[in-house]
Amino acid sequence: VLVVASAATCHALVASASLRVVTSTTAKTITTTNVYKPDVWLLLRNKLALKFSSTPASASIATREIARRRFHSLGYRNSRYSASTIMTSYHKELLLGDYDIVGFDLDGTLLRYNIREMSVLIYDVLKQFLVEQRGYKKELLDQQLNVDFLQKGLFLDGPRGNVLKLSNEAQILRATHGTRLLSDEEVQAIYGPNREWEITSAFSKDPLSTWNGAASLQMRALMDFFDMPSALVFAQAVDQVDREKKPSKGEEYEVWQDVQAGLMHIYSRDNFANGKSMYFNSMRAEPERFILSTDTRVLSWLKELRNCGKKLFLLTGSNVDFANLTATQALGKDWRSHFDFVVTYAKKPGFFTSQRPFMRVDVEQLKELPEEAAAIEAGEVYSQGNWHGLHEAMAKLLNKKPGNAKALYFGDNIVQDVYTPVKHRDFDAVAIAEELLVADGKYPYAAELDSQLWGSYFALDCTPTLWASFISSYAQLCVPSVEQVAQNSPEKRIICSNPYGFSPRLPKELEALHLASCNR
Repeated sequence: VLVVASAATCHALVASASLRVVTSTTAKTITTTNVYKPDVWLLLRNKLALKFSSTPASASIATREIARRRFHSLGYRNSRYSASTIMTSYHKELLLGDYDIVGFDLDGTLLRYNIREMSVLIYDVLKQFLVEQRGYKKELLDQQLNVDFLQKGLFLDGPRGNVLKLSNEAQILRATHGTRLLSDEEVQAIYGPNREWEITSAFSKDPLSTWNGAASLQMRALMDFFDMPSALVFAQAVDQVDREKKPSKGEEYEVWQDVQAGLMHIYSRDNFANGKSMYFNSMRAEPERFILSTDTRVLSWLKELRNCGKKLFLLTGSNVDFANLTATQALGKDWRSHFDFVVTYAKKPGFFTSQRPFMRVDVEQLKELPEEAAAIEAGEVYSQGNWHGLHEAMAKLLNKKPGNAKALYFGDNIVQDVYTPVKHRDFDAVAIAEELLVADGKYPYAAELDSQLWGSYFALDCTPTLWASFISSYAQLCVPSVEQVAQNSPEKRIICSNPYGFSPRLPKELEALHLASCNR
């Protein structure tokens, strides 16, 4: 479960139940300079484009723009893959034998959810919070769940009451005000002819620059299935505010702060034990309704990895009590036995960038203890912590220096599980994107993930999305599930058929970008 915001953000929430508008203020965001790298810019393109990879750094801006529009270079900013690697291999690949350490996220990775039931639950609980705790009219409870409005990866523009879908260059591809689709003319009138918002532009260059502080009070990236229903709750609440008294010029919507408070309430780790979260109460009452059993082939594969001498760790943002509930349902009562180390309440992405101490955990009472762990030992469960300490402990078990113990991590949250460990630590990562299963006629949650309103998670019309860009830039591979990888032995090299890293095949929406020149 995500830690939705910092304590400072909690204190900044306005608790008033009156009309949710405030006087406009200018947000300050920390941005990083995006240095243009021509070799990387030319990197992630289809095979026909590779002959242009000798374009010199001094090439004109017009030439670069023509090439960009023609080949739709994905994720050229700060890509970790060298141009020479792609030029010689034309693909990405994964060989588990190259890694000493393999780590896994839990929610959405080693275990999967019934997305339909989860979406209904989160949607209903959030609406009820807004009505009971934030003073919204009961009419909000009568609103219906329109699954076509749902999509992972959307952005909330809190001050304006808008929902946004972004391109690989952070341009706004599509937007709604509340639930109403905005025309191209309206988008440009709001965000300018370049269709850009400075906060989401800063996010596209470095997501961590907007993670906390003023920007987090104005913008939210909905990066996983726990966040996904909040877009519709936010939009329908904006509609209600507009019906009552639409904010005048110079005023801002405060709906996002209320939705954020709701997310913090339902996912707060304290509210699992004290019974104050309807979300946790429902999960605990019927875990089999929401949590799918993990394929036994994955469990066998985990054992095979350990038999090959690899050290495995589980790293989850869930508190130990909720992690035990979900992992037991999906992996079995002996779920801890599959890993050398288990870290709960990890507070990603900070786990990879900070030096928080490891806290001891009472595995019988399933709670974090108020004392730091003196040492990190295999077979134990910890809370919080940091990657430096965990890496050092696993390297010690391998009789290697940390710099020689190569690590791979599987996760579904593109910022927390892929971008941050790869960009800020010497990791490789495998991205899990269940959206790759939508094209399969047998996938049971296509209605929830195949939005006609927003288009594909990976592209819209002729333009890749920001998330396709991040995946292609930072993930070693992108697969629909861990099961996809677990079908292979650790000794088998998994070769991707495209230079973007999508396996077993490129999404059809990105295939179209190979076949035609598409100009927006």
